[in-house]
Parts: sequence; C-alpha cells; structure tokens
Amino acid sequence: MVPTHDSRWHAAGTEIRAAFSRAGRWTHGLLLAGEWTWLRITAWVLGFIVLLIAAFFVWLYFLDWNTMRGPVSRWASRKLHREVHINGNLNVHIFSWTPRVSASGVTVANPDWAKQKQAADVDHLAFSFRLVPAIFGDAILPLVQLDRPDIVVLRRADGVTNWEFGSGNTGWNLPPIQRFLVRDGHLRIEDRVRHLVFTGTVSSQENADGGRSAFELTGDGTLNANKFAAEIHGGPLIHVDASKPYAFTADVRSGATHLAADGAITHPFRLGQFVAEARVSGGNLSNLYDLTGLAMPQTAPYRIAGELTRDGTIWRFANFSGTVGSSDLHGNLVVDASGAKPFVSGGVKSTVLDFKDLGELFGGKSQTAVAAGRLLPDIPLHLDRLRQMDADVDYDAATIRSRDFPLRGVHTHIALKDAVLTLKPLAFQFAYGKLAGSLKIDARKAVPQTFVDARITDMKIEQFIAKPPAATGTLEARAQLTGSGTSVQAVAASSNGPVTFVIPRGQFNEKLAEWTGIDLFNALFAGDKAQTNLRCAVAHFDTRDGDMRVERGVFDTDPVRIDAKGDINLKDETLRMTVEGQPKEFRIGRLRAPIAVDGPLAHPAIGIKPGGVVVQGVAAVALGFLFPPAAILPFVDPGLEKDANCAGLLTEAKAQGTPIKAKALRSAPRSH
Repeated sequence: MVPTHDSRWHAAGTEIRAAFSRAGRWTHGLLLAGEWTWLRITAWVLGFIVLLIAAFFVWLYFLDWNTMRGPVSRWASRKLHREVHINGNLNVHIFSWTPRVSASGVTVANPDWAKQKQAADVDHLAFSFRLVPAIFGDAILPLVQLDRPDIVVLRRADGVTNWEFGSGNTGWNLPPIQRFLVRDGHLRIEDRVRHLVFTGTVSSQENADGGRSAFELTGDGTLNANKFAAEIHGGPLIHVDASKPYAFTADVRSGATHLAADGAITHPFRLGQFVAEARVSGGNLSNLYDLTGLAMPQTAPYRIAGELTRDGTIWRFANFSGTVGSSDLHGNLVVDASGAKPFVSGGVKSTVLDFKDLGELFGGKSQTAVAAGRLLPDIPLHLDRLRQMDADVDYDAATIRSRDFPLRGVHTHIALKDAVLTLKPLAFQFAYGKLAGSLKIDARKAVPQTFVDARITDMKIEQFIAKPPAATGTLEARAQLTGSGTSVQAVAASSNGPVTFVIPRGQFNEKLAEWTGIDLFNALFAGDKAQTNLRCAVAHFDTRDGDMRVERGVFDTDPVRIDAKGDINLKDETLRMTVEGQPKEFRIGRLRAPIAVDGPLAHPAIGIKPGGVVVQGVAAVALGFLFPPAAILPFVDPGLEKDANCAGLLTEAKAQGTPIKAKALRSAPRSH
C-alpha cells in the first residue's frame, strides 16, 4: 500500500521524537559518568544544531505549502502596500539548485477609492531562482512567468495612485532574468492627471532558435482612443551579462505618432539607465503628450532624431535635429523627473522657420469660424497641460519665412513654473524694426488668463505697403492687454487694456489725403506719386471686454487733417469706423461726407455716408434756384482746419508707454 501524506508525517514525527530521546539519554549518561568536558559540550551543541537543521529540512520536504498561503500573502502585502491573496495552489520546489515557486489565483486589491476591486488578478504566477547566488544576496532568476495577468493602474487628479512601488521616477532595478514570459496579459491605465486612458494586451516570449532578436515584448490596444502598438526586441536573455550592455530595439506607435529606438540598457537590468538613437515622427508635436507627459506646442507634421539617454531621473535628448513642416529644428533638451513634475531645460534653434508651421501654435479655426470668415483661431488650446510640467528653454530662429510679414528672426525665453507660462523676451526682428515684449499665460485657475505687453520700435511702415507706398515713416506702438480663455479668440473677446500706434513724422500720398476729405478737384488733379508731409499720426484705443474703441485717432498731413472714430469689436470680429478729412486750405468741390469702414475684419466694406452730401445737394438746388452761380457755394470749403498739436499728442502717447524716442518729441511740430 502506498503511504499517504498523513502517514509520512506520522512516521517522520516518530523518528524525530526517538532521536531527541536518544540524545537525552546520551547526555544524561555523560553527566552520571562525570565525563562532561568542553569538547563534549561543543560536540553536543553541534549535534543538536545539525539535528535541528535536519528536522527543518524534513519539515520543509513534507510541508503542505498551501498552509503557508496566509503568511506569504501577508508578506507580499507589506511589500506592495496592497492587500494580496493567493486563492489557488501555492507550490514551492525548494530542494533544487534552482528552486521554483508557483501560485495560482493571485490577486492584489485596490484601495477603497478605486471603482475596480482588484489592482491585479494573475491566473498563474511562477518564478525560479539560483540557490547559491541567492544565499550570498545575488538574485538571478532563470524564469519569470505570468499567465493571463489582468493589471489596472489608476492615478487620481490629486496624484494619488493605486500602486506604490517605492522606486519613484528612477526606473526599476530588476535582477537578471533569463526567461521572461507573459501570456495573454491585459493592462488598463487611467491617469486623471494627464487625462490618459490606455487599454490593451501585453505579451512576451523568446524564440526557440534564439538569435539577435530572440526576446520579444509586444503590446497593443488604444491610448486615448488612438490605436496603440509597441514592440521591443532584444537578444536571448539567458546570455545576458550584467556587466555588459544589453542591446534592444523599440518601435512604438500611437495614432500618427511613431517612436523608434536602437539602444542598450547600460547595466542589465537597471531599466533606469539606457542610451539609444531615437527617431520620432507624427502629425503634431502636441500629440507627444500622451507618450511622454510633456506639453509641446501644436505644430505641422514633424520628423526628429537624436540621442536619447536615461540616467535615473534624468532624461536627455541630445544633438537632435529634424524638420517641423518646412522648418528645421535642432538642439538639446534635458528632462529632470526627480520632482513631483518633470522639469524641461535646454535650447532649441532653427536656421529657417516657416511661419505657417506655427499656425497651430495659436490654435486652429473651426469649420464654423472658417465659414463665417473670422480671422482669430477659436479651437481651444491644451492649456491644462501647463499644470503638468515646468520648463526653462531658449528658442532662436535665424531666418523666418512669412507670407504676411517681412520677418527676419525671432528669439524667446520660455519659462514655465507652477502652471504660469512666460515668454520673455519675445522678440521678432523685421527687415526694418522690431516687435518685442512678453506673453504670460496663467493656467493656475480653471479659465487661464493671458497677459500681453508688446512694443513696436523703429518699424518702417512702407515695408508693409505695396509700392509705390501710400505712406512712409517710422511706426512706434505699445499694447498692454489682458484676457481670459483657452483660445486666441476667447482671449481677444475678453481683452482689456490700452493700445497705441504712433508715427512721429513721415510722408503721405497727396491724392489719398485729398480723397479722405472728398476734395474732388484736388484729388482728381493731384499726381499719383505726389507726396505731402505727414506731420504725425496717433491712434489710441481703449479696450474693454473685447471692444477696442478709438479714444483718439489723428492723421495730420500738411493739406488735410484726418480724424477717425469708431471701434473694433473682437467678440464678433467686426469693424465700425468713420474717417473724415478736414482741409486746411481753400477747396472747391468738397463733399462733406465721412468715409465709413464697416463689416467683418476679414473683408470690411468701404463707403461714403450720404447724409452730409444730401444736405449739400439740397442747399445747392435751393441756392441755384435763387441765383444759379451760388449753387457751387455748398461745395466750397474755406479750409479753416488747424494743424494738430503733434508735440502734445506724442507727449501724451509717450506717457501712455509708447516707445517714442526723445529726438522725435523734440522735433514734433506744434499747432499754429
């Protein structure tokens, strides 16, 4: 009859009790005989220890490991900081040079705040380790196997997670694994901080024929509704030498974003240390946020390559170069992940920046906005991402291509600290002149606030006007605006603050000046290229809740003073302005009708307000009826308008912050 498990336990117990009885009689005999010596004491102690060790191994040999599921579960719970249960069989094959441990039905509980009950549910877990190295504290795992694991990783909006590994952002330091198998693994990640959701499967295997790509780790699923796929290949794990780099290749795709890398783990298996040649491409740099957690600007399609290294919490993307649309990009970036938020620093440069590649930087226009003919982008920007990182980066472009502006170059320093983004200085160099200032976006609140302080200095207006230019001169300007919202259109529609444009002195087309006063005779007979002095021009707007109202609009030429009134509404992007020229000299054939500029900003209509002309016509008919030669009198203007006090206007504009030079103030003409 085959002995049962219980009968073997009974026989082993009988033998142990008999051995203790014999040891006791032997010791008692020594004492009675008076032969107790230190040598015999030592022999007795050693014998007793050997006996205990033997008894321990006998106990291990016959141990039913299922009775140890409770102690093992409690030990694992302390290690993982989560309640762990082994619901199936626990088997340990200890009497081997490579002991093996396996467990079925392993579950790791979620904290109370999580909706899902389990953080992990593993159908079967097995691993083996080399006994001799383990005795000396050196773990080597010939096998790690996970069958049908179902893992859930959660992070709340306050940063609390359902897993606490204790390794921070340094990367896991794993012992050498010679065979790593994951069969039919399922993974779900919900990150409320990054607004990221991933669901997919994970598997790993080794090809039987080995070779350079013997090890393979694959994953697929969806990342924020985008199709996701990843493959990592490496050499046979069984040949890994912990003192030599372990080469790998990686290929990751998320929607249109593609990341490929060829590199090596510097010290296997310290996953926090590696170096790789990385290539990344996609339709928009901002989409890298899903993979990296870093807030990038919205751009045209890109393709960039460089050296990617990781040393614990420090990531480096060095000597990278590539293209964004038709612009080039190169530089060095460092990401420090040691803190609560990643910190990005470095410098980025472009030899040629095509301005259209920055169109998405300012958001895009929805189909509704395009259909309505609006100019300001209304697609919301991902400003909430500014809360997830800090940054200190310089950007320079040596040459700029622009369809609308004669730009030469740009320089800015980008600082992001505690959800406050600052671009200071933000300097654009034109062919003649410079636009400089600062831009600040405060995203600490639910609705971000934007602050703009811009100065235009030494800007030649003729570079913006088709030849022959209607006007020449130097433009100086200042804008100080604040607004709130998540798009350019929303910020503009809520903006407040002053905006001032000044031309201290210049030249103006004489025919155009006469037409603003609708001086028909002089306008018709003035030469197309004839110029007159532009004594000064000042346009000051007071912006309130997106409505830019003209507080002062004067364009003073030698023959005509031109005044402007009205407003620019940034909410509906409409323009309501009237321009009227008042002659300073005697004129015949003048129509007293201001010019109206009305309609959408994208395509305003220019016309004449007929009210004054009607009155002139009625008066002319009446006078003509009484005395025909007198019919011309309503169309005669004695030209009594005075020169504008340019010195006073410029001084006032200077006090409002417009960068007018002292020389221009001293030479500004006063009214006569």
